[in-house]
Amino acid sequence: MLNMILNKTIDFMKSNLLISLKLPLILTLFCSVLTSCSKEQQATSGEEVKAKPSGSPILTDLFRNSYRVYEMQRNAKGIYRDSKLFNGTDYHPASVANIGTGLISLCIADKMGWTSNGSQQAITTLQTILGQNPAFHLDVNTAGFPRHFVDMETGARAWNSEYSTIDAAIMVSGALFCKKYFSANTTIASLVDALYQSINWSKAIANPSTGAIYLSLDANGNGIGHTAVYNEYMIVAHLAYKAENGAGGPATTLWNNFYANTSNLPKSNYWGYQVLTDAPGSFLSDFIPQFCYYLCHPYAANTAYIQYMNNAMQADKKWWTFTSGISPYEWGLGAGSDPSGYHANRINDNSGKVVSPHIISGFIPINSSAKDDLLSLYNANKGVYTLPGTSHKILWRYSISNPSWRANEVQGIDFSSMLFGLASLPENCGTTFFSTYNDYNFPVYSFLPINLTIR
Repeated sequence: MLNMILNKTIDFMKSNLLISLKLPLILTLFCSVLTSCSKEQQATSGEEVKAKPSGSPILTDLFRNSYRVYEMQRNAKGIYRDSKLFNGTDYHPASVANIGTGLISLCIADKMGWTSNGSQQAITTLQTILGQNPAFHLDVNTAGFPRHFVDMETGARAWNSEYSTIDAAIMVSGALFCKKYFSANTTIASLVDALYQSINWSKAIANPSTGAIYLSLDANGNGIGHTAVYNEYMIVAHLAYKAENGAGGPATTLWNNFYANTSNLPKSNYWGYQVLTDAPGSFLSDFIPQFCYYLCHPYAANTAYIQYMNNAMQADKKWWTFTSGISPYEWGLGAGSDPSGYHANRINDNSGKVVSPHIISGFIPINSSAKDDLLSLYNANKGVYTLPGTSHKILWRYSISNPSWRANEVQGIDFSSMLFGLASLPENCGTTFFSTYNDYNFPVYSFLPINLTIR
């Protein structure tokens, strides 16, 4: 277009006898056209494109490779494996919570341009878990809650697992995130609404007056064991609260008594940092505030919760200062592979002194400088692993007490904080990515159990 304008201008100038008089006007018009064209090229959907800040090439690679973990855990049916082995043949079953993480990873991949069919992949996953793939029947109880672990290919119960309330909630939260992100896709919307309404969320409420939520349920939907506030079960409480459609009920009572604000939540103090807990005097693993931040909008939008999240990070860092011989960038109390097997590390409960880089990343939304600690870890070759069959590097857990120990696998649900935190950088998906898309569009709820296999 610019070449055409330039050629026509030159032809006009050559042919015009009054060129000396009209040249200033011509040049002014030409510059105006150039400016207009430049603005047109910069505009997208009526708004000028703002250049994203450039990031570290190392962090760019770590971010991209973090998504590759979920690509490797996904099968053709759209089901996500619990863990990916660094060496050997994968044997872990699917984790329904990691299905939710996988769905959010598709939104990130679409945003970053890493995949051209993210919405279709999400549809495949949703159709499979809703029983629309004849080869896969998700094992659920009469209340619609699925098993924690299921077979990757059939959906049958795996590892003698329970009907889990929190894993169901994380799976559905990932689906609701997809619905909000792919907002123009009516197929995704209808599938997600069907999934949300296929679970009788009220069955998860154990005691509204104490905030207790059932950990699991039996085949008939009766509660087994319960947890006290505060912890990641805030996600369950929120989904159950929204399912009452504003009409009130046990879940609404529980939510208003505890999670609507932080005043009634139990707290502990560590060296001046007050943190939320499930029992005063004890402490929680830091994946808990991070899961609540990324998956529950009332947490992410509440300044009081954010302050407690910041306190948890500061308390985490403080705890590590009592370990000699380590660098300031070595911290992070999270869950995952551990020299003792699998463990959710927390203050005063981390015998292997296992550093969790994914927890460092998970705090990026409230502390962007956490990315510098990730860079320092990578440059010091601490916690650096290579994804199998590739040269792609990620950061994962390592032990200060046992430097020779290496994790055998990376758990998808635990590693999610790495992907989500890096996504929150302004040069990636942006600082408001999660607070925007975890503000879910809930349907008017009614329990509509679907024809799934009950085992």
